[in-house]
Amino acid sequence: MPRRHNHKGRSTTERFVSLPHHMLRSPAWRSLSAVARCIFLELAAIYNGGNNGFIALSTRDAAKHVRCSKDTAARAFAELTEKGFIVCCSRGHFDRKSPHASEYRLTLHSCNRSGEKASRAFMRWHPDQAKFVAGPMGRTAGPTSGTVHGFTKENYRLRSDEKDRDTSIQPISGPTTRTHIIYQIGSGVER
Repeated sequence: MPRRHNHKGRSTTERFVSLPHHMLRSPAWRSLSAVARCIFLELAAIYNGGNNGFIALSTRDAAKHVRCSKDTAARAFAELTEKGFIVCCSRGHFDRKSPHASEYRLTLHSCNRSGEKASRAFMRWHPDQAKFVAGPMGRTAGPTSGTVHGFTKENYRLRSDEKDRDTSIQPISGPTTRTHIIYQIGSGVER
């Protein structure tokens, strides 16, 4: 029988990524895109039990590992953050002298950076919270992707049938030249 631990008590077997059943059965996991799931697996593969909160993975590296565009990878990071699977602990920046990637924390495990317990925020996510509409620069106007809901009160006003069928509006005759123009009372042209 092979030895599984060395003389210091450390495991000598191959490392693995643990995906608990409660996470796999959650509505948040089932609603993730395929790219977001792959990037979560990449982040979980970097986690070694003592670096949660220091897991560094850039958007470009994630796109290269998952074989997608960097914009798709950026949307997947935003989706993972929105649904509560990861939290960004420090934003990455690329200077000429010291480039470094963003550092993330998996909410599945306790944080080694801040000592915070595992929040498992993805278990509190519900499909009714879906307002993931991202443009080309992330949450900006533009071509949208994700879940788009119907009209809301702020950007759509229902038309009143009574206003459309108001009979007090009379057309006023005016000069017409081969074009039929109808002026309405109250439009400002009767002066």
